[in-house]
Amino acid sequence: MLTIKTLSTRARLPLKAPHRLALATLAPRSFAFCHTFGLTVWIALADGNGWSLILPGLLLLLWPAVAYLHAARAQDSKHAEFKNLLCDSLLFGVWCSVLDFYVLATLCIGLACFMNNMVVGGPRRMAASMALFAGGALGWSALAGVDFRPYVSAGVDIYQGAGAVVYFLAIAQVMYGQNRKIGRSMGEIKYQNRVFHALLDLGVVANRASNIHTLLDDALKHLHADFPEYGFAVFLQERSRPEVTRYAAVAGLRLHPEDERRLGSLLATLHEPPTDAGTLELSETAVGEPLYATPMAGRLSSYDGWLIVSAPKLDGALERMLTLCVDQLAAATENKLLHLALKETAERDGLTGLYNRGFFESVLQLSIEGKTQPPGLEFAVLMMDVDGLKKVNDHYGHVAGDQFITTVTERLKMQCRETDILARYGGDEFVILFPSADLAAPNRVAELIRTHLEGQRCVITSQHGKPVEVELRLSLGSASSTEVPAQEVLALADHRMYEDKTQRRRQRALG
Repeated sequence: MLTIKTLSTRARLPLKAPHRLALATLAPRSFAFCHTFGLTVWIALADGNGWSLILPGLLLLLWPAVAYLHAARAQDSKHAEFKNLLCDSLLFGVWCSVLDFYVLATLCIGLACFMNNMVVGGPRRMAASMALFAGGALGWSALAGVDFRPYVSAGVDIYQGAGAVVYFLAIAQVMYGQNRKIGRSMGEIKYQNRVFHALLDLGVVANRASNIHTLLDDALKHLHADFPEYGFAVFLQERSRPEVTRYAAVAGLRLHPEDERRLGSLLATLHEPPTDAGTLELSETAVGEPLYATPMAGRLSSYDGWLIVSAPKLDGALERMLTLCVDQLAAATENKLLHLALKETAERDGLTGLYNRGFFESVLQLSIEGKTQPPGLEFAVLMMDVDGLKKVNDHYGHVAGDQFITTVTERLKMQCRETDILARYGGDEFVILFPSADLAAPNRVAELIRTHLEGQRCVITSQHGKPVEVELRLSLGSASSTEVPAQEVLALADHRMYEDKTQRRRQRALG
């Protein structure tokens, strides 16, 4: 039969570092009890009591170690140290009675006990300390008799006075150290709150930004607002070409364009840092203070990124802050890049790479709203239909038809400006939206198409692998919001396109 032995809680508790209060009181307590033992030896020798007083006094040397072990093994180390301080009062009360209430020692020791408990627990704990001190003194007096020793010798008085001064100065030093620790802790908490606020700001910026430039600019502005004592910059460089800085932003740093280019070149020499690389100090700086660079190594899929900070020195708190901000900024940038890529995929036609019908209709709706609301911006539309796509598909296969459409796409793009929105509207239909334009804009592009595309030949490959020449013919129809209500512009352009198609068929039939 197996039995399971359970150890008591006290036996299972390992010896660990006690509460900071127990650590802070260890040295003053050891000094106080050792000093009191020395006082006991001096009085014993002066009175001729010898070992009858010295041997019990050895217990004074053991108590600091016992108190420390008690705090170290306790589940609640702080509460255990509170008990130790009360035990100090009881033991010192007893010992003051043993020393026949030597006046100077009794006053100094009692005051020290009361002060210690007052500091850690307030008036109530001080009252408990006074009660235990008095109880210990009166209890031992009741057992051994009461005697009163107002004075021993000048040497003993000097010894006791010096010890009291040293003890109270030691307590003052302990309190000073604790206050310093509390002050540093408060400063660290405030700094951590600033870091937390900065990370929240970065999250908000990431959700609001419409593109990478806006994301990086707004992120650094918020970061500089949370940490105005630092200047910030961020660089994203192409991984395949590290000398090319794709995105950059600056906040709180006075960098001229030449300084930015030099800094980008310097970062390019640090291409592909290890993923565990920490913050680096840049050897060349363009500002008065040192610059430190934290890499986004391994955090971005297409770029190598760096967060730059200008600071007088790099300490642990700043380095941790930079690491957290780099992680947040890199995650926000990567998510935004992915979002933009998915958005572009959703807005683009898979074959031609042009905008698809859904995107065109959303932009057209914005133009319609812009026309119906002040200041009433005009817009125009050009509809196009590629003649002969069905014939190409039937005779040469759909792969050849796709080549035909992509060829038309490339040639149409050459006739459009950057502000024109070219989209594939259907299988063989294309459409161009001209924002803030009248009928002259589509007429101009239509004339260019008639001149440079109409009747031109392109070479495609049939399903049997043979090159085939196909003639380009497009039916066109344009309309503007200056002619009809905004909601009817597309329908009018479509109607005119089919009129053009019908007329061209009649001409070919007669020709």
